[in-house]
Amino acid sequence: MNTRILRVALTALALVTVTARATEFHISPSGNDANPGTKDKPFAAPARAVAAVRTLVAGGLNRNVRVVLHGGTYVLQAPLVFTSADSGSADYAITYAAAPGETVVISGGRPVTGWRPTGGSEWTVELPGVKSGEWFFRQLIVNDQRAVRARWPDEDGVLHIATVGNEVRAFTFDRALPPENLGSQDAELVVYENWSVSRALVATSDERQLATATAVGWIGHGDMTTASPGKPAFIEHARAALDQPGEWFLDRRAGALTYIARPGETPAQTVAVAPVLTQLVKIAGTKEKPVRNLRFEGLRFEHTDFALPAIGYSEIQAAHFGPSTKLPTQVQPVAVECAYAEDVRFERCRFAHLNNSGIGFGPGCRRNTVSGCVIEDIGGNGVMVGWRGTGRLQGGAEGTLDADWGDPADAPAGNTIANCVIRRCGADSRGAVGVWVAFSADTRVAHNVIHDLPYTGVSVGYRWDTTPTSQTRCVVESNHIYDVMKKLADGGGVYTLGFQPGTVLRGNLIHDVHRSAHAHGGAPNNGFFIDEGSKGFLFESNVVHKTSGESVRFNQCQRDWHTWKGNAFDGDTTAARITEVTARAGLEPEYRALQPHRGTMP
Repeated sequence: MNTRILRVALTALALVTVTARATEFHISPSGNDANPGTKDKPFAAPARAVAAVRTLVAGGLNRNVRVVLHGGTYVLQAPLVFTSADSGSADYAITYAAAPGETVVISGGRPVTGWRPTGGSEWTVELPGVKSGEWFFRQLIVNDQRAVRARWPDEDGVLHIATVGNEVRAFTFDRALPPENLGSQDAELVVYENWSVSRALVATSDERQLATATAVGWIGHGDMTTASPGKPAFIEHARAALDQPGEWFLDRRAGALTYIARPGETPAQTVAVAPVLTQLVKIAGTKEKPVRNLRFEGLRFEHTDFALPAIGYSEIQAAHFGPSTKLPTQVQPVAVECAYAEDVRFERCRFAHLNNSGIGFGPGCRRNTVSGCVIEDIGGNGVMVGWRGTGRLQGGAEGTLDADWGDPADAPAGNTIANCVIRRCGADSRGAVGVWVAFSADTRVAHNVIHDLPYTGVSVGYRWDTTPTSQTRCVVESNHIYDVMKKLADGGGVYTLGFQPGTVLRGNLIHDVHRSAHAHGGAPNNGFFIDEGSKGFLFESNVVHKTSGESVRFNQCQRDWHTWKGNAFDGDTTAARITEVTARAGLEPEYRALQPHRGTMP
């Protein structure tokens, strides 16, 4: 090769190398949005970096783009919104990543500082925004733990409804209530129903009775989802109930937040955060212009709230709610919303202290992945594939509980939830689940560890009969699901509904499915609860043991509607078989550091 040809070849190689190299922006809490966004002169706000990337997208991407967030907390004033103007392309990705070894928090909350000790372990701080009516919150995080809204009684199963009257808004109880008018305190009556909870503001109270501002329960479905006699209840957010370390009360009129410190906590060393936003991230593509190839790596998404709806919160199932069977139903908002999003990836992120549901994949979501993430302390569901908080439904049937997508092409397809630790969901809405999948195709839920839940681990399907829907070919495999059904009844490690041809449930290890002594209703809790209309599944090589009810239960469906291969249920389980499946279920080796103690609990 002569010298000229060699020089041309080397120049071409250099151009290829430069083109392949990512354009990089940097953000730091100590940066300035007037800076150019370099490592030495970083931006300060994530939104500023999004705007810089948008300029590159407008000119046409010719390389990958990487936005590096340096350690610290980024307090959002509004959700980060990504549209097609912020999108990667089929060839190039846009990545938002934590700097290696640094902790980055994307927060929808505000730090609470200026605590003043008021005697004993009690601290108080004045919050002008609360007093002015601009701010009210239902969650408080103290030193990375959810603090407890002052509640009475402190334990479940102590207070029960005795009688119900006046359109399910007036109640008497089997013991005396706190000796103050709860109606002036933003107090909520919380009722445990069979597989759901209801919440309503207290309007008035006196001795053993109270009235609520809204009806309590999904009226019209019988007493299983309403506040009927005998059901356990408690009062949340009562000043007189502020009596335990870790509890708090927010006085809206005085604008004062009061907290009882846990042992060892001091005002100077306490980090408290109260949420302001409901949503942190909104990926909002359109049918014609989806958002493509965005990646989020190593970020912590934290601190959102869910205001009590004006209609109250009468849960139907899995964070869906509504006042009655005759009125439209709703689904909880999600802190991270994806619509018309393709090839979006969340890798090794943390989603925590979100008082609504966590991540939702709605219409037009394709080939998206949540991998290696920790999803914990979530008010509602952890992950929702088939979230219908946006999008057109069949027949314009917005608000119909089991309505499918109006356009079949809107059904989410090919999405994956894998190698995640999902725990402590349902922290506010006890009938919520770890992973919810419905009205979607080819969803894969695999190698997750799902535990410490008040209700079901994984819920698949949302149609209560055998009519076809877009829900097909879901694969739930090699998950380790345990320590579930800790509060409610009529659920299981895995819960299914409806006709779902091609669905596979394989290699899952399910155990320690509890039944609380305070759960209402006679229905048992099972490893697999195969509920109404469930049809067309393959159950293969699953191991279920240590369940409060039978390993498998059928309701309004039949065993021979499914295929069964190599499962070990009830008396078929052996120590050797449990060990064999344990070796494969749960996190794959490269992700096991997320859960140092695998918690096999044989």
